[in-house]
Amino acid sequence: MCMESENFKIELEDGVARCTMHGPNMNALGNVLLPPLMEGLRSVLDNEEVKVIVLRGAEGNFSAGADLTTMGDKMDPSLLCEGMRAMGAFIYEMHEGPKPVIAEVDGWAVGGGFGMAMAADITYATERARFFLSWTRISILPDFGSAYFLTRRVGLSIAKELALTAAIVEAEEALRIGLINRVVPHEQISDEVMKLARKLARRPANILAMTKRWLNTGHQVDLQTFLDLEAYAQSLAVITPEHKEAVDKFFEKRTGKKE
Repeated sequence: MCMESENFKIELEDGVARCTMHGPNMNALGNVLLPPLMEGLRSVLDNEEVKVIVLRGAEGNFSAGADLTTMGDKMDPSLLCEGMRAMGAFIYEMHEGPKPVIAEVDGWAVGGGFGMAMAADITYATERARFFLSWTRISILPDFGSAYFLTRRVGLSIAKELALTAAIVEAEEALRIGLINRVVPHEQISDEVMKLARKLARRPANILAMTKRWLNTGHQVDLQTFLDLEAYAQSLAVITPEHKEAVDKFFEKRTGKKE
C-alpha cells in the first residue's frame, strides 16, 4: 500500500507505515504541509493494518517548524488558538495513541518540528541532525508540546537552559543528555529505523498498545497508584491469546530466532 499526495507520502509494508513530509521551506509546518500531515497520520493511526508508524522528512531535513511567512502582522490570534488546539489534539493522539511512533530525524528539527520529534515514542537521528529550540529568538512560547516532552526527556534544569537560550543541540550532544535514543550515520538511518519498526511490528498489537500506555501512565501517577493499577493490568495481559501463545512457543522452542 502506498498513499501519494504532493506534500505527504505514506508507504505501508510489513505493518509499518513510513510517513514522509514533503513540504516547502524545509518541511515548514504551515498551511501547505499541516493539513495533509494531520490527515495522513490520523489515517494510519486508524488503519488496523498499521502496527508501527515512522515519521520522517524529505530532502535532508525533518522540519523547519513554523512557517514565518504566516506570522507577525499576518497572524490572527483567534485563528492561531483554534489551529493550536487542533494541533494539540493531533500531538496527543501521536503520543498517547496505541501505536508506537518512531521519529527519523535528519538535518534540522526546529520549533514545532522539534516538538513532533519529541512527541514520538522513540527518536533516532543522523550525525548531521540539529535540534533548534528556536522560540525565544522570535519571541513566542514553545509549542507542539515541546515544553512538556523536553522536561521529561532531559529534566527541568537542562530543559530550561535549552529553551531559554534558544539552543541548537547537535546530534551527539542530544544523545548524551537523553534527548534522543540513538545516532546513526545518515546513509544508514532509514535501514536502521525500518529494522527497529519491523521488529516492533512483529509483536502483538494489543501488547504494544498496552505497554506504550503503561509507560506513559508511569510518568503521570504516584508509585502506589501505579503499583495498584499494575496488578489489575497484568491480570488482563495474562489472559490474552497472545500471552498464552508466547508461553507455548517458549516451552516448545518453536521460534529458533533471536529477535
